Amino acid sequence: MKYTYCLLCLALLLPFWGFAQNEPHYTMFMYNKILYNPAYAGSRDITSVNADYRDQWNGINGAPKTLNLTVDGPVGSYMVPFRKVAVGLSLSSEQIGVEKNTNIAAYYAYRIQFKKSVLSFGLDAAAKLYTANYSMLNPYNQNDPNLAHNIKNSFLPNFGAGVYWSANQFYAGFSVPNLLEDYYDKTSNSKNINSREIRGYYLNGGYVFAVNETIKLQPQVMIRYAGDGAYSLPVNCDLNVSAIAYDRLLLGFTYRTDKSFEAIVHVQATKSINVGYAFDYMMSGLNGYNGGTHEVVLGYDFIRDNSKYSTPRFIKTF
Repeated sequence: MKYTYCLLCLALLLPFWGFAQNEPHYTMFMYNKILYNPAYAGSRDITSVNADYRDQWNGINGAPKTLNLTVDGPVGSYMVPFRKVAVGLSLSSEQIGVEKNTNIAAYYAYRIQFKKSVLSFGLDAAAKLYTANYSMLNPYNQNDPNLAHNIKNSFLPNFGAGVYWSANQFYAGFSVPNLLEDYYDKTSNSKNINSREIRGYYLNGGYVFAVNETIKLQPQVMIRYAGDGAYSLPVNCDLNVSAIAYDRLLLGFTYRTDKSFEAIVHVQATKSINVGYAFDYMMSGLNGYNGGTHEVVLGYDFIRDNSKYSTPRFIKTF
């Protein structure tokens, strides 16, 4: 089957092509921190498993779809008051038109405890398999050398680093999850700037204000930048404000500077199970051609000491 939408997709994706292949954007970035900052591993002092599915630009053929699974937690006996070392693991799959990324990453964090906060330094090692089936496209230029042959399971190793500082009321983090700028196509005649990963930089932070005994207000920000000396992308920023009721229900609103609004609802259903949903509404030229972006998260926390955590997701938010 020929993908007649290819020109539309390529035109839409080219402005941020390299970065999009590195780290997909998540509306509920607050529940996926380990994916872009290895220092986040173990920061909630319990072992957590989280799954996230994102259906971007629903209704457009070949639009991005992403699925990931993560697990992280501190190493050692849960009876120890503070554990310095934490590890994590993630498995991700992303499909964009004729391209597919499968990524597995391992995370390591070393944590330093202060009187009221924890400073963590993290490293990650990742391996990605990149596939592009260009023969399914119907390009305007049939002799485009960049689409001359398919790419199958191109191996892209990478490394990342980050720092994460957190307490019960705040967090701040900075990370570079992809230090290497791999070429997607390993053939010598296709090593151009449009076919490689672009290094991304992440800066984020948040704070929790107690409005009263039942309501908390939680502003957060995520700043993304991708670029180097030869190529760069515009700075992208998520500005989020969320309200937490009874330490169980979160309602949030986000403005993203690429001209979109996002609404978030997250529920701590039980002490161990949490679920969330987000919807993105675009204000760009794509608005009339898609049904928005849908994102779902599902998490499970392994709690051995029930007296320590009544609603762990919000007691140790960061």
